[in-house]
Amino acid sequence: MTVDAALYTFISSFIALFPVINPVGSGFIVNGFLGNLDDVQRKTVIKKIIVNVLFIGMGCLLVGHLILLLFNLAVPVIQLAGGILICKTAWGLLSDSGSSVTDATHKAMDKINLDEIENKIFYPISFPISIGPGSVSVIFTLMATAEIKDNVLRTTANYGIIALVIVSMCIILYIFLSEGHRIMKRLGTSGNLVINKLVAFFTFCIGVQIVVTGISKIFHIPVL
Repeated sequence: MTVDAALYTFISSFIALFPVINPVGSGFIVNGFLGNLDDVQRKTVIKKIIVNVLFIGMGCLLVGHLILLLFNLAVPVIQLAGGILICKTAWGLLSDSGSSVTDATHKAMDKINLDEIENKIFYPISFPISIGPGSVSVIFTLMATAEIKDNVLRTTANYGIIALVIVSMCIILYIFLSEGHRIMKRLGTSGNLVINKLVAFFTFCIGVQIVVTGISKIFHIPVL
């Protein structure tokens, strides 16, 4: 594989994955779940989220076709189910009253909040918020385009480049998970509430779009 071919594969894969994984937007959404954690707890939770996202991305890359064949699943079905999960999560964020509590209450709830976050690290924070069905379908698509008939070495190299892109997404997500709360502190309570509601609304819209896309592909209806 030439350097130009490798660079083209990396750039095209990066451009394809970035909008659907959206590590910047996901970073701000996930920060809404981590508001009551201290720095040590945040770092622990963020590391677990990144590991989960990396595991899901690499897992899809390595055994994606096998999973689809094993369960006889189609990508549009994954989009439909995942879109519903995203809508459910976003609706929960929209329904949150966002009422303020005292510092003492925050401290008393730290352990409870950490326990709640621990239960939500994989679902819904890691999947489908940080990496969702749209990302899975794009990874499957990249896998299909990466396969070169009768050229195992070239195919393996393409898979390695896609894996590097997934790692890059995790690095960007880690940066915004680590630094996003500082930006949110500067915005204050009212600013955070507005941003959280806007992000939740757009996340709900993304979920609806994924659902509609899945339905259109299942029933072959040119909706979008």
